[in-house]
Parts: sequence; C-alpha cells; structure tokens
Amino acid sequence: MPELDNTHDAPEETRDGQTEEYVFRFRLDPQEDAPAYEDPLVELIRGQLADLLDAVVLMERGRRVRVDGFRLLQDPETQYEIFPKSSQAED
Repeated sequence: MPELDNTHDAPEETRDGQTEEYVFRFRLDPQEDAPAYEDPLVELIRGQLADLLDAVVLMERGRRVRVDGFRLLQDPETQYEIFPKSSQAED
C-alpha cells in the first residue's frame, strides 16, 4: 500500500489571501517485472495490448475474439505472445 506523505497539517494562506488546498503525495513503487522480450518495440506493443485486453473485449461480428498473440507487419513469420507463460504463472 502506498505511503501517505502528509506534509501539510492545515491549509495555508497564500500571498494573495487565498487558502492553499491540502496536498497529498503517494510514493509509487516501480514495477519490477522483467520485460518478456528483448526488443523494445515488441515489448512496447505487447505491454500496450496486455493493458488494453485488461480493459476491453475484442469482438468480430458480434462474437468475442480471444487474442493471445500478435505479429509485426515487417516480420509476419514471427508470432509474439501477449501474455507469456512466465507472467501467466503468477495469476
């Protein structure tokens, strides 16, 4: 859980007579997940697709499509997994 850094106990008056609102700061821990692929472009696309698939359901003609990978147009022979086996084991 993020730690709360409450540096202000009460609103302070500014120079122009307005009151300053409370400011809350939360420390964000960086994700420590190792990239699934060495290629930064592939990893960027994989991560964006994974995030999108956490929020939406893809459809084709009214039917749900379960997507598990992708291919780059410049390299149509190589298929990359969106959710590699190592990250699925944590679920």
